[in-house]
Amino acid sequence: MNKNVFIKSNDQSQTCLSFGMTRKGRMKSNTIKSIMVSALSILMLGVFGGAFVSCTSDNEEARTPIASVQVNKTNLKVNETMEIVFTGVADQVVVFTGDNMHEYAKRAESNTGVPVSKGFMTYSYSVPGTFHVTVIASTYDTYLGDNQKIDLYEFDVTVVDDNTTIETIYSVNTLNTYIAQMVDEKDWVICLPNKQVNSASGKEVTFNPGKQRLTFSVGSDSTKVYINGAEYKTNAYYNLKQVNDIHVVANSGDTRDYRLIGLVFPELANPKAGENTLKQVRDAFNPDLLTYVYPADADVSDVELTFTLDDNVILLRNGQAVESGTSLNLTDEATYTLVRTSVDNPLAQAVSRILFKAE
Repeated sequence: MNKNVFIKSNDQSQTCLSFGMTRKGRMKSNTIKSIMVSALSILMLGVFGGAFVSCTSDNEEARTPIASVQVNKTNLKVNETMEIVFTGVADQVVVFTGDNMHEYAKRAESNTGVPVSKGFMTYSYSVPGTFHVTVIASTYDTYLGDNQKIDLYEFDVTVVDDNTTIETIYSVNTLNTYIAQMVDEKDWVICLPNKQVNSASGKEVTFNPGKQRLTFSVGSDSTKVYINGAEYKTNAYYNLKQVNDIHVVANSGDTRDYRLIGLVFPELANPKAGENTLKQVRDAFNPDLLTYVYPADADVSDVELTFTLDDNVILLRNGQAVESGTSLNLTDEATYTLVRTSVDNPLAQAVSRILFKAE
């Protein structure tokens, strides 16, 4: 008994396969395997052959690229953002920004461009100079990316470094970091203690505000800083108990002058609550916090507080000035502060927080 099966090829012709059957109605195994391999081969040829023909026939030649961009500005300051919007025609856009390791003329020397994503990119320059920017627009055939075509758009960017802004000033030693605060357009104030406390041992450590190192943070590595007429050095010591004149010079030649006013956190000298001498205790982690301790059995609910203060220092209780010899209740929840005001700028102050506590 024979059975005919028809399989259509790509050219729509029909192929007839004859399956030999045994008397019992079963195919011979070798014949079945041969038929299956032949059929599979024909099917694969039809599928993949069609695919290859399709890729070749559907290929489109690369479009003509057009390198066209819009740039927000070509005169920039260091670290200022440049925005580039691609408005041309391309399958791929790369921008050589012209600074170190991004020069188009040196692409054979491992200089690279910056890929543009979704037609937009931003970039900033960290150093001043004039940079030649090259925008490369590329197109390709749709089949395997062959036949690359490119178009260039070039322009120059001028970057100036006129940064004279001081961002932070601070002094670091083994136990603490003291950060200066800017009080107006010109003056900074840095406050330091007379002594520090070692948090590990709990012991007071001598501290000399008149001999400390300084660290400056400015907006550009090209900016130079001068203190009291001499170029700033990271390993030099400065007197932070006085006013230090700071002169900043940018790469462009622009200048700006500042002052760093150094103040010491004020303290009560010879403090007494009635007949009881108060013991001063410093805080290891808060150099502006001073606690004055009186005997546990002392009655300080209405007691005469006496003390001595430096010039330009006042004691405040809830914001009101307190003179030595005033009777006070040291057990209430009043807020006490000592305020030292600079004679060079009344906005520059060193403020100590004061607590009164029983032993």
